[in-house]
This record gives sequence, structure tokens and C-alpha cells, in this order.
Amino acid sequence: MAEADLVLLGYGVDDSLQISVNAQRLLAATGRAYTLGVPANLARLLASQRVETVDLSDRFTLGRRFEDAYLDVAEFLLRRTTEERPVIFLTYGSPLFLNSLGRFLFVQARQRNLTVDVRPAISQFDQIVSDLGIDVGAGGLQLFDARRLLRKRQQLNPAVPLLLLQLAGVQATAVPDDGRPPEPGDYAEIADYLKAAFGEEQPVTLLNLAAGDRAATRTTVPLVRFAELVPQIVSTSHLFVEAARTAPPGKE
Repeated sequence: MAEADLVLLGYGVDDSLQISVNAQRLLAATGRAYTLGVPANLARLLASQRVETVDLSDRFTLGRRFEDAYLDVAEFLLRRTTEERPVIFLTYGSPLFLNSLGRFLFVQARQRNLTVDVRPAISQFDQIVSDLGIDVGAGGLQLFDARRLLRKRQQLNPAVPLLLLQLAGVQATAVPDDGRPPEPGDYAEIADYLKAAFGEEQPVTLLNLAAGDRAATRTTVPLVRFAELVPQIVSTSHLFVEAARTAPPGKE
């Protein structure tokens, strides 16, 4: 395709060096990428290829609403398209999957009649499906954002496995500034919503993907003990629920 005004470029989630040869060639030709910070090993690789990385993460100040920070970063990048082309935003995984800023940039650029090129890397979804070893084609899969599930009161089918994304988003609306760990009451609503569909004894698995120096973890408990998972919930947490073997009370 013709050179775009804005390129949303992904790098891998379980290993930041999962970056395609195509992406590396584009970065080397352009010489600059804007980021919200990149892992040290990827930063060293880009530096060795003489690619400047401009970190915009200082827009995410403590206590600031995420929406305001996204708008700040998006406005900066879209204005840069009048000075350089293409403007590359280098981000985690797939730029349009579990990436609010990437989706916002895509929409805003299209509304301003700018051309956008999206080049995804391995996404969190790819990693989760591979780690769990589930066959999405055979058993199907319900895929919901945790916060939206509650807001929209979307219907769940207990006969189909469920992957509940961005569990921390149930509470997070701003960059944390108090350091308070999550408490069971913070997630009581989502636990009750799942119990109504799957029953209290249904096993659920908290998946914490690797991030920075933090290793991936996986913890399974029945829904009735969901509170035990809450202290482990971080920004990379997702929840997997297998299909119910029997219908919960009231669902027969």
C-alpha cells in the first residue's frame, strides 16, 4: 500500500523481540518511533539499528484519567503527521486488540482523513489461547471486556467457554496514585455476575500474562472462592471460565 500518514506497529507480548522483519525494515527506514516505553531488550535492538524511540508515557501522570491521557497522546501524534510521514506508534501486541489508545488513534486518524496502516504482532489473545491449549473452532469462545460486560449487562452462555478480558478495568479509570492493592469488594459485582450464569462451584482461572520482569502466572479456584484471586489482579489479568458441565440453579 502507499505510504501511510500513521502506522500502528506491534511488538510481541511474551517476548518483545517478536517483531517482524517487515516491522524492523520500516523502523530502520523511518528512523523514529513513538512509544509508551518499550522493554529494555527491544530498546537495545532499536538503538543498534539507529532507531530513535520517543517515550510519551510522561502524559500518564498519577491520578490522571486515562481518557485525558489518551487524548493528549493522540493529539500529539496526529499533529506530528503534518511534520513527518509516516508517524510510527510502536505498541504492545496487536494495536487494535486490548489497546484503548491504539483504537482511539485509529478512529481519530480516519475521522481526519489520514491514512492508517496497522501491522499487528503476536497478541495477548494468541498467547492466551496457546497457553490454555483450547480449540476455539471446536468449542467456541465467548470474548468479553470485563468492564463492558457489567455496564451493558451482556448475556453469558454457560455452555460456551468464556474469556473475560482486562479484569482490572472493572475498577481502573485513572492512573493509580494511592498504591492501594485491590480488595475483594472491588470485584464483588463481577463475581456475582459470573455466579448467576455459571454457578458458584464453576472453576475459574486467573491468567496474569508476563509483563516486564513479572513472570506469567495461572491460578484456578471455584467461583465461590473468587475473593482469593483479587489480591493477584494486575493490569495484565484476564479470566478464563470453562463451559459449565451442568446448568447452575435456575438455568435448567
